[in-house]
Amino acid sequence: MRKLLFILLFLIISSGFTNCNGGKQNVIKIGVLFPLTGDEGDYGKKGKDAIEMAVDQINSGGGIDGKKVEAIFEDSRSDGPTGVTAIQKMISVDRVSAVVGDIVSAVTIPAAAVANKNKVIMIAPTSSAPAITNAGEYIYRVWPSDLAEGMAAGNYARQQNYKKAVILHVNNEYGTQIANIFTVNFENQEQKVVANEAYDPKATDFRSVLTKVKALTPDVIYLAGYFEDSASILKQAKELGFFVKFIGTTAIEDKKFIAIAGSSSEGIVYPLATSFDAKSQDATSKKFVDAFENKYSYEPSWVESHCYDAFMLIAEAMKNNPADISGDSMRKYLDTVSYKGVTGEIKFDENGDVTKPIVMKTVKNGEFITLK
Repeated sequence: MRKLLFILLFLIISSGFTNCNGGKQNVIKIGVLFPLTGDEGDYGKKGKDAIEMAVDQINSGGGIDGKKVEAIFEDSRSDGPTGVTAIQKMISVDRVSAVVGDIVSAVTIPAAAVANKNKVIMIAPTSSAPAITNAGEYIYRVWPSDLAEGMAAGNYARQQNYKKAVILHVNNEYGTQIANIFTVNFENQEQKVVANEAYDPKATDFRSVLTKVKALTPDVIYLAGYFEDSASILKQAKELGFFVKFIGTTAIEDKKFIAIAGSSSEGIVYPLATSFDAKSQDATSKKFVDAFENKYSYEPSWVESHCYDAFMLIAEAMKNNPADISGDSMRKYLDTVSYKGVTGEIKFDENGDVTKPIVMKTVKNGEFITLK
């Protein structure tokens, strides 16, 4: 009897091991590191919707070599140390085969070091910090570097012949880096950044700093932040009678931005550093938008589309060689791939960066439109 119990116990334990990644698994686990709570929690929840739709589509289509895909979600809370702990757990405990994340660069950078050390593929959907370029050979992203967006914004301001610019930037990796890139591409002997003010990511009252920079009589203000803080700045500037040209970031293209800023959002110009257009008639994009709206009853934006592409790209890399879904095997596919995603054509350079065209847009009559 004791011998029989031992055999049964051995079979149960063995079965458990063969169902985890690294053995003959029935489920392939892919980690997802997003800010599901905190300041950028809204972005993370949108990305989660996109990932869950991708999982449903992959599994309904037969999975990967007949195996189901499971997304393991971890909340980074937009915090670097929290993100590092989360990705360590996904790799060592959950035994994920790859990771999508993070949405914010401040988490992606330290988390990438963990993924790269463990030779785990990590694709960042929207992280744009230039430092990610050198994050490691197992690290990719489907969103262009801030170098491209900051350059476009700085060049636009210079071409408009603005003489004095003020920068208001969120005090984190993203805001600081893109503000610096704007400065490099704007300044010359006649055109200068006369003030560069950082603000806390949790700030809601900007009247003091707006009053301060108003006295400098700038021609333009570059808002290097996210949709909620940028909207509040525009609204409060109007309340102070401070009427000046504003240039924003791709991050403002969210319907909540217009809802918060109201008429104050009219006329702001910003670069869209992605090929995604929810109104596009491109077959791939339209199929995604229709499916997303049918499932969630709202229109997807740049967040959902890039998170979807990042996850689907990992699935494609696994399908390419389902017998070997190791980081090294997936790298061989990603390094040479030309993938038609919902955000456009995706090709990676030698650093895992993607290059996409940038379009200047504006807000007119409460709508985001291409700047003519």
